Amino acid sequence: MADIYGVRIVPDDGGKPIILDASMRYASYLGNASMMANAGSVGGFKAQPANSKALIVPRNLVRVYQGTNPAGPPMAYVSSLSFSGSSLIYNAKYRSPDGNTPPAVEAGFADVFSVSYAANPAVEYGVIITNGSNFMEVGDVSYLGFVTYRAVININGSWSIPSDVVNLGNYIVFARWSNTDNPLYLDRGTNSIKSYNAFGSTEGSKEGGTVNSVQVVVVSCGFSPSLPVSGYGMVIRNASNQVTYSSKYPPVMWTDAYYDIGGYESFDGSTGEVQSWVNPTGSVSQPMVPLCSLGTQRGDYSRNNNNYTFRICLESGLKMNGNAVTTARAKSTGREIAVYQYPKAIQASCQLPCIDASYYF
Repeated sequence: MADIYGVRIVPDDGGKPIILDASMRYASYLGNASMMANAGSVGGFKAQPANSKALIVPRNLVRVYQGTNPAGPPMAYVSSLSFSGSSLIYNAKYRSPDGNTPPAVEAGFADVFSVSYAANPAVEYGVIITNGSNFMEVGDVSYLGFVTYRAVININGSWSIPSDVVNLGNYIVFARWSNTDNPLYLDRGTNSIKSYNAFGSTEGSKEGGTVNSVQVVVVSCGFSPSLPVSGYGMVIRNASNQVTYSSKYPPVMWTDAYYDIGGYESFDGSTGEVQSWVNPTGSVSQPMVPLCSLGTQRGDYSRNNNNYTFRICLESGLKMNGNAVTTARAKSTGREIAVYQYPKAIQASCQLPCIDASYYF
């Protein structure tokens, strides 16, 4: 953590006490949307709060559709992502042996959150959180988000997010681990974190492999927190007497650090995984990355047909080693794509805010 100064709270989860310093923030859920292959933006999101950083969490950024051409099926994917105001901006691409003019098909799907920057209150109220978020000036509690789960877990193929956490609303899963063999993949369809291996199998990949000692922090958004169970603690209310912070939950402790993920497309014909390791930007000692899928890769199993070589298209997950992360092979799409005619690997460019595990563990 940044320092040893601040108010110390003991959240109801019984975990490590939290020092509320200048990194005390909140996260907001802004919405989700399909990204169509024949467009470059989609609106309809809640307005991003002033003085905040967008956090785009893609569920998937590739779609391989059923086709009849022996040279391969239609494929749509997203190669870059950003957020402005209330719109998700992206670059979608479409590949098909029948022509690359994109139809109105989905290329990807993403959730969008934001994390507040530091700001001093316009008016002084009692205890002041200098350079933290303005909890006393939050007028819409639907923009609030807090840490509702933290634990160190072992994953052997799959681990389910507790149902009582899922039921609180839309969530972000931050994780920190060290494993260069098996990736982690957040499956929002089943509300679980999965690991994958068997990349030489006919399916392209299989759930499996063990990833131990994973530090997990789940941030749930869109609700006003209840009071601490004990009746003792710290509560902040806004001018409408709504609870905008309760020491029942740890806050989002963010030091403005982030991963700056660069984009690439590789048409290499070899087997194996494409990796591009990146370290965080900013002041963070033990970064935790938001789990998401930032592109696509291929399995190793090859099938030859009509002078083409085919391999299974995979959605990407993440690997972590020390403080560095890379996209990696993960969940199978179940569809084959032709070597050379289709990309071996894609990584979408974006920025991922990261929190510091030292506050929570």
